[in-house]
Amino acid sequence: MSERNQKTSRIVSVIAATIISLACGTNGTFGNLGMYTAGIPVGLLVDNKGPRPGVLLGSLLLGVGYFFQYRAYDGGPGSIGLPWLCLFAFMTGIGGCAAFAGSIKTSALNWPYHRGTATAFPLSGFGLSAFFFSLISSLAFPDNTSDLLLLLAVLTFAMCFVGGFFLHVVPQAHTYALIPERNDSDSSTQLKRTKSGESKHSTGHLSREAGTQPEVPTEDLEETSSLLSKSSGSGPGDSPYPDEETKKAAHDSHQLDIRGLSMLVHVKFWQLWLLLGLLTGIGLMTIK
Repeated sequence: MSERNQKTSRIVSVIAATIISLACGTNGTFGNLGMYTAGIPVGLLVDNKGPRPGVLLGSLLLGVGYFFQYRAYDGGPGSIGLPWLCLFAFMTGIGGCAAFAGSIKTSALNWPYHRGTATAFPLSGFGLSAFFFSLISSLAFPDNTSDLLLLLAVLTFAMCFVGGFFLHVVPQAHTYALIPERNDSDSSTQLKRTKSGESKHSTGHLSREAGTQPEVPTEDLEETSSLLSKSSGSGPGDSPYPDEETKKAAHDSHQLDIRGLSMLVHVKFWQLWLLLGLLTGIGLMTIK
């Protein structure tokens, strides 16, 4: 896949992830319970099977959960028992969690050097989900709860199911530098001990004679760079030419692979868990 096609696929995946996230933040009380209790098993599913199975599972749970809530509302009091209503709401929460986890993971993997910007789009979609559906409902059929529930059943399923097929984790391309070609005259040059200054001077002289220099991309990719960069160089999300510090950091990150229950013995895991819990809890309290 060419660099242009890779960039296009990444952008399409971010758009699909945002549309999927719009369908994931519509749940109520028992829906919230389903969403946040299912976080760990859904995370394991997405990590082991990839984002797409989680999104497709979420679309089914959202569609089924909202459809039976619609049937219960149309049937009137007593048509479906309260435990069943709680179960259907719980299903919508699990479905929203699964689809949202898949969309976030796809965005983060496709843009490793712009994760903050890439994941901001689906996060914004999740936060605007209730506003999006309530706006459609108020314009299309105001004061009609039955049609709103049917709209939720159809649109949440369709947005997640169709959007799931546009989620692609694009493998990162590696950039290599050209190695200066070896001059034939160098092979006949006798080796001799030189001083450090003479060595540096002769090395620079030989490189100029060879006439080839390593091609190193000059553009710096930082966390603050724009997601939709118009630069002619390497695009956002592409791997830049690594310097020594970047190579060392990448090497260390590949060597350190802690997952599953082995994280529970590390203090940093509990610090991050507590920090995320406090911050997201405050945010949800403000939204609700």
